[in-house]
Amino acid sequence: MGVEYKINRLAATNDMRPMVDRHWAELRAAKERGEKVAWASGPSFVFPYAMGMKCHFMAGYAAYCGGIGAADELMKLAEASGELPETCSYHRLHMGMVEAVKKEIPIKKPEAILPLPDLLVAGRYCTEQSHYSESFYRRMGIRVSPLELPFIFEKEDRPRLREFVYRQIKENVIPNLEEVCGKPFDYDRLSEIISVLKKAATIRNECWEFFKTKPVYWTLWDYAVSMAPVIYMMGDPESVPFYEKLLKELRERKEKGIPAMAPDGEKYRIYWDGWIPWAFLGKFMRKFTPNGAVCLCGRYPWEMFPHPELLDTEHPLETVADWMYGEKGLAKNMAPKESVEFIGGLIEEYSIDGLVMFSSKSCRMWNLSQMDVVDALDKRYGIPGVVIEADMIDPAMISDSQIDIRLQALFETIDGRRRR
Repeated sequence: MGVEYKINRLAATNDMRPMVDRHWAELRAAKERGEKVAWASGPSFVFPYAMGMKCHFMAGYAAYCGGIGAADELMKLAEASGELPETCSYHRLHMGMVEAVKKEIPIKKPEAILPLPDLLVAGRYCTEQSHYSESFYRRMGIRVSPLELPFIFEKEDRPRLREFVYRQIKENVIPNLEEVCGKPFDYDRLSEIISVLKKAATIRNECWEFFKTKPVYWTLWDYAVSMAPVIYMMGDPESVPFYEKLLKELRERKEKGIPAMAPDGEKYRIYWDGWIPWAFLGKFMRKFTPNGAVCLCGRYPWEMFPHPELLDTEHPLETVADWMYGEKGLAKNMAPKESVEFIGGLIEEYSIDGLVMFSSKSCRMWNLSQMDVVDALDKRYGIPGVVIEADMIDPAMISDSQIDIRLQALFETIDGRRRR
């Protein structure tokens, strides 16, 4: 009889749901209190926060809708209004919400309905994010402040693109915020947000060290659940004590020898590439866990603030541009050439046995050159990988049999190479 594996979930992550629920509840009530509301795509939500606006973050909202079971109904509303099912599921979620607001359609999860924004700060990493902002402007007359965020294909381009993004923030985003809010941009508040973020991200990065141990003491799924305070709740003073509690629990686990995977630790250490499947976290956990497989790291969850020591509260605007496009900025991990080097470093640092490339059916950006990256890493490190086609939110794009077959192929390949 084989080993029966199970996950030891972290207790600290139980604190995340109340924090997230409070965040969205405050946003829903903001207009009633006479507050300004912003929506944001890409890493642009820090600027409305600095102006004291309650802010919605596109990907954070999608994760929230997936978690509360509201996604499917909203996407069906979007498709009934003419949105194509092949378009980004995040985009369809928002279009479904707008349809519900516009036509006063009641939905089963009314907490998924948010107040329409006074300004949409449209940080554009992909074409869908420009369609998203265009649709809001066209359908509801919502004011848009665009922020173009180009891919970096050659590292030599980074300084030029960093300057391009910085000028857009200075010359477009900030003047739009000042006009909507009727006051000068609050650079002091931006510095305060960066100060809290720096503390929270520094502690969070200490937690990363517990992914390097054998056995490992927590999983990528726990990590994904704990992302909100440094992603769309940045600057929240509760984020620091949350990560302190998380770090304390990980240290206690190590002292007591309690691994993430019971009974004695993981069999396979897996790298995860791409979006987190927010609506299907439980499903994917149930696919990996019986095989003794633990996902440890990946490009998407690793992208935000990997180097908090570089955040400079004295130069807040410049440090935001650097966090996006500086020498160690998040955009570099997206480029195919640099991603091979980046993932290769993770393979060595975290003792990775295999790669799972999550190819989102509705987000083409993340799928860029995944097969080429797998091939390059296999040749360089002898680490096999598979591509799983699915989606972050849309259940119509999830195939259990495909996931099962490809994961089994990966585990069998790892076993075969170990025997050799």
